[in-house]
Amino acid sequence: MTAARREAKRTVPAAAARTAAVLGAVALAAGCGPTASTPVRDVVPTSVAPTTTAPATTAPPTTTLPATVPTTVPTPVAAVPGWSAPATALPPVGGFTSLSCISDVFCLAAGGGSNEADASGSTGPGAVAAWDGATWGTPVTYFAASPGTSPPPWLPAISCTDGPLCAVVDGSGHTSLGDGTNWWPPVALAAVPSPAPDPTDPGPGHPGSRTAAVACLDSQFCAYVDNTGHVATMHGTTWSPPRVFTTPVGSSAVDLFQFGRVAVSCATTTSCTALVGGTELDWDGAAWNRSAAPWGPSAVIGDTAVSCPAPGTCTAVHGSSVSTRTAGSGWSAPQPIDANGGLDAVSCPSTAVCVAADATGDVLRSSGGAWGPPVKVVPTPTAYTGDGTSLSCGSEQFCMVLTGDGDYTTYQGVTPPGDPGLPSAPATVPGA
Repeated sequence: MTAARREAKRTVPAAAARTAAVLGAVALAAGCGPTASTPVRDVVPTSVAPTTTAPATTAPPTTTLPATVPTTVPTPVAAVPGWSAPATALPPVGGFTSLSCISDVFCLAAGGGSNEADASGSTGPGAVAAWDGATWGTPVTYFAASPGTSPPPWLPAISCTDGPLCAVVDGSGHTSLGDGTNWWPPVALAAVPSPAPDPTDPGPGHPGSRTAAVACLDSQFCAYVDNTGHVATMHGTTWSPPRVFTTPVGSSAVDLFQFGRVAVSCATTTSCTALVGGTELDWDGAAWNRSAAPWGPSAVIGDTAVSCPAPGTCTAVHGSSVSTRTAGSGWSAPQPIDANGGLDAVSCPSTAVCVAADATGDVLRSSGGAWGPPVKVVPTPTAYTGDGTSLSCGSEQFCMVLTGDGDYTTYQGVTPPGDPGLPSAPATVPGA
């Protein structure tokens, strides 16, 4: 282990302690004092002075663990330069649906909840698991719905920043804050008047019919979007009332709707881009503005992902194609890059490098705008086939790919200059 990696490992627990202090301040401000299940940590509070809309009667965070069983044994996958051999994590009930990596020694995966996307249509608590650079910890519950009082989480999405501070959102409108281990009770976004549902929207309880995405820059700012056209921003720890965007159908206005994953990415607190179906929604620091998405109406079915490493500079994937935008220019025409289709995720750690992943476990890499061919790095999911593949790159030298089945792999290395394909650095096997 290098000195840099040892130092990173030392800083993560200290950062988690600082965040725990912030979360404790949030709970006390809301009237939620510590209990036996929420240990008090002797730490110096940070300069953050957050507020919260959580009611004083909200129960303290639970540490009840969801049932965890291995879903698959990784199918042999040919070794790929730069990528580790696939390993299997223990997914919570419902499979993994989102991933966020701060560094090569700290990644968080979210999943569980109501998940009709898998073979059994499982329903369970929302859960988060942490990866420390070698192994996954036991998943912890961030939200378990009370029967008859609130809907369970649907296909949760997670975004983490240095601190660490993480936000989890889901398609049922819940938002939760934590440090990966300690989670405060979810707060529902403010209710806002909504127009009629899109006639193509099957409603809750159908695979892919309620999804959301979140992007956090730091402990003070996050952005939210769901697949029915709601967008919101978090300032401190308070979410703004959602703004609702609609689309005309006949003589009336109905919710925007995308059947599948939606996307949001922020380069700064005044530059965020969200994609919902054929619509692009851009945050300028004061308001959300609407324009046409790169794919237009064709994007309403299937998953969409976007990553914006700099203001105005974004890469988006949908289906088998990619489209890019640079500051001061519009989106490029969609370019087919993956004959498999089903592109689920994209992560651009810089303006020069992007990595995309599809539902079959293939990854593609772009260096300097040229995309390499799809290369399989994890087995194609068999149990949680509708959860999609998650991807997060903490830097140009580190990425993780994770399927709903819990099969995952990491990339560590440097791409040779001028090589648009996958890196050729030696593979590092987690746990080795």
